[in-house]
Amino acid sequence: MTTGDTKRMSQSLLGTIARMIATDRRAVLLASPNGSALLANSAAQRLGLDEMGITEMLDWPSITKQAKRATSLGVSVPTPHGDLEGEIVFLPLLHMESFLVRLTENDVETALLRNKARAATLMRVAHDLRTPIQSLLASAEEALSATGTTEKDTDELRNQLQRTADIALEHISNVLAVIRGEQNAAGLKADEDFNINDELRSLLSLLGPIAHAQQTELKVSIEPMDDTWVHGPVRFVRALFQNMTDNAVKYGGREVHIRLRCIPIPLDQGDEPALSIVLEVCDTGGGLPDDQKDRLTRALRQTPQSPSGPKESGQAGQQGRTSAGLNVLAHSLHQLGGKMDVIDRHDDENAHIIGTCLRASFTLPAGAPPSHGNAPVTQTATAGTLDGARILLVEDSPSSRDWIRHTLQSAGASVSATGTGIEALSLLEDTTFLSDLDLILTDMTLPYMNGVQFATKVLQPGTDGEPPLWAGPIIGLTAHSDDRIVAACMKAGIRRVLEKPIRPKDLCQAISEALNRGETGKDPMPDPQSPPEQPAREMCEDVFRSKTVSEIIEQFGRDGAITFIRRSQKEARDALAIIRQSDLPPDIGRILHAATGASSLTGLAGVEKHLRELELAVEKNTKDLGPIADALENALTRVDEEVAHLPGD
Repeated sequence: MTTGDTKRMSQSLLGTIARMIATDRRAVLLASPNGSALLANSAAQRLGLDEMGITEMLDWPSITKQAKRATSLGVSVPTPHGDLEGEIVFLPLLHMESFLVRLTENDVETALLRNKARAATLMRVAHDLRTPIQSLLASAEEALSATGTTEKDTDELRNQLQRTADIALEHISNVLAVIRGEQNAAGLKADEDFNINDELRSLLSLLGPIAHAQQTELKVSIEPMDDTWVHGPVRFVRALFQNMTDNAVKYGGREVHIRLRCIPIPLDQGDEPALSIVLEVCDTGGGLPDDQKDRLTRALRQTPQSPSGPKESGQAGQQGRTSAGLNVLAHSLHQLGGKMDVIDRHDDENAHIIGTCLRASFTLPAGAPPSHGNAPVTQTATAGTLDGARILLVEDSPSSRDWIRHTLQSAGASVSATGTGIEALSLLEDTTFLSDLDLILTDMTLPYMNGVQFATKVLQPGTDGEPPLWAGPIIGLTAHSDDRIVAACMKAGIRRVLEKPIRPKDLCQAISEALNRGETGKDPMPDPQSPPEQPAREMCEDVFRSKTVSEIIEQFGRDGAITFIRRSQKEARDALAIIRQSDLPPDIGRILHAATGASSLTGLAGVEKHLRELELAVEKNTKDLGPIADALENALTRVDEEVAHLPGD
């Protein structure tokens, strides 16, 4: 096509669109990516939408980004005559990008659109709530049906039920937040930075009890294992992940493979960093019948794959109707601008269909971790202690995982960090990874399977006489160490149990001893119990716990210590902001507990004190939390004042 042909086609398209806009009784505007009005009818002009007026009424850059990803988007535009409902459609006109904004004609149409949007939101939310409720019921049923259990087993079941309840309540709180976001005046919830690996890990924690009740084994692979931050609509990522994995766990047979890949996209000049996200869920449920494939592809707005067309569903009037779950899945995928492949899964001989693979792929811009970032790995008192050691870390708490990983890396170790036991098991099935592994360090209170169950799967021979996955040392970490826990760990083959919080020197010393390293050729580590050197300016003890902060400075340097302190501050400030709200979320106790633990770990004595007071007050249903919240805010301000005076380089 010549340049002249392209120009004539562009003019023809614009002419057609101009006639459509001019004859529409509704307010209609064709705008450029920067908000300039290319075409606007008289109704739009009366509302002031032309001459870039649309950018004053809406967050135009954010909305156009979402519309371009999803091709169309519902919007609510605040005008002098009240909020008007409508939609924005992405229109690529040959070599030019544009956006068509079309608003409702009257109050009746506005009410219909709002009711339709609310009904769709409630349908999605009602479906999303099924999984956390089923997860909680599965854990409760296991706890109630247990007979002849020992006191230790009863405690473990009670703890598992409490963990499942906390996770379920957190998920419900997230779903309710989506409702609030979708019902606001703008009609949209802004994109945000989030850790996509942890979104899948959180979901797996929720699905664990359901998988256990179904006797379904989960196998999970996340690539890369390191935290991957992206920018986008986290609510739609959650809904997509949940619906793809939920059905596979419930109906997909005895084994479900879940694989998440985040692949950096090569950059052209001027492009922003972006990642290709691929989630693949493969089950062993025997494969999808043709009629279900047709319903799935119709829900995804793709051409049906079955040549036979839709089959009878067994009920009059139900033929071709898609389920709520498929509608939620399709809506989420559409909002992400993604696509889905439905693939038959064959056996090793490739002769029989044994299951189905769903592969969803979409692109999101790269995101940024919280501004506090990661502490730098520096030369420390433990440097060289673990030189060359390859360690697998299994820890579900992101902050604890980051802290421990930095501690071990600063001592010279190479660390592969996972968030669940099932991730770790998938890694251990890789013979190349296994051949280089020296030690496993695992938390005891993991989701889906606890640390003892994980160690048992790793160290015990298989039921068919297969050798154990690995026979090397495993060290356990727990916040509640007692004789029963230690005995259970020893029985499972765990070499040693360390109690959290643990100081870096103690942790590195324990790992070095487990590896039978003996003398490292370095200067011997100082006695972990010896008092730190006195700083030139004494720390304020009601703000900092000087021994803890001195050890962090010794381990990570002054800048590294401040990084971790700022991280703990942010977690405490986030908890404080929630406390200031009129309605507390169901999982406020967990949020406060996590912030308290982070403050304890980094030696924020005053902050930790008031967080514990808030925990106790919330537990007792104290009505007026204001005085304690004010005291916490003052303590956080004191940290800001004193942190500049910390000793060090």
